[in-house]
Amino acid sequence: MNVFRRPATAADMEFARTVHHRAYREVIELQYGSWSVDAQDKFFADAWSAATHEIILCDSVSCGYTCIENRKAEIYLRELVIDPDFQCLGIGSSIVKDVLAEATAREIPVRLQTHLLNRASNLYRRLGFRETGRTNTHILMEWQPAEHAPRQIVRERRHTRR
Repeated sequence: MNVFRRPATAADMEFARTVHHRAYREVIELQYGSWSVDAQDKFFADAWSAATHEIILCDSVSCGYTCIENRKAEIYLRELVIDPDFQCLGIGSSIVKDVLAEATAREIPVRLQTHLLNRASNLYRRLGFRETGRTNTHILMEWQPAEHAPRQIVRERRHTRR
């Protein structure tokens, strides 16, 4: 399975809106009780920008979108949305692991927020994110590269005189 990202274009907007609605419907209904297409269209339109988003592809098939903000002191994973037909295949893990590798190289944290009832929080925890706070609607999470650096075994050299 080859997972990669490409820059979004204006032509991707309808695809991304459809993925947004398919991916978020269950979470929104669980957390808030109802789904409004008009409200979700507005949430999507307010957040979507082809200039800042990327389309996620799995074996050349569009399966989601992401918005990753590479800031000076952190990487903020603003959105990672995978179509339900492609969830639980390792696609989200692959994208997050790429982000974590970049954060490790830059020695900066990765931060994100996810809905309280979004099962994606389990993925983030499995990949080493820890909860740093909560709002009424979201879990705030962070991953620190220093906490996940490979441990180096330091061997002491013992010098003896003969």
